[in-house]
Amino acid sequence: MRPVVCALALGACASEPSPLFRVPLGYTLPPARVTTRSELVLRCVPPDAEVSVDGVPQGLCEDFSGEPGTLPMRPGMHRVEVKKRGFLPWSSALETDGTRVVMNVTLLESAPQGAPTGGTP
Repeated sequence: MRPVVCALALGACASEPSPLFRVPLGYTLPPARVTTRSELVLRCVPPDAEVSVDGVPQGLCEDFSGEPGTLPMRPGMHRVEVKKRGFLPWSSALETDGTRVVMNVTLLESAPQGAPTGGTP
């Protein structure tokens, strides 16, 4: 009786892999990205908005949109600001701790000077 039980157990292990783990033929998985340093990835609309961290200009959002460009950050609290002429500025507090943080930022257009604001005169 014992050999039958072992055969059944081995038969269950040798079954087809789950479709969740199947990789199409010819497809290679990208290498895993592991980091021990704090870094910020910014994905912005518009991508040419200016980025400042703690009041210091860093460059444009498109410079830090992912591989290979990320914004290295020291651990701790920071103020991240994104701005562009013609758009309302955006800012956020960020505490980094040795991980990669991805922020999606969409700036809203500001009303042109002299344009009606929707209120009654």
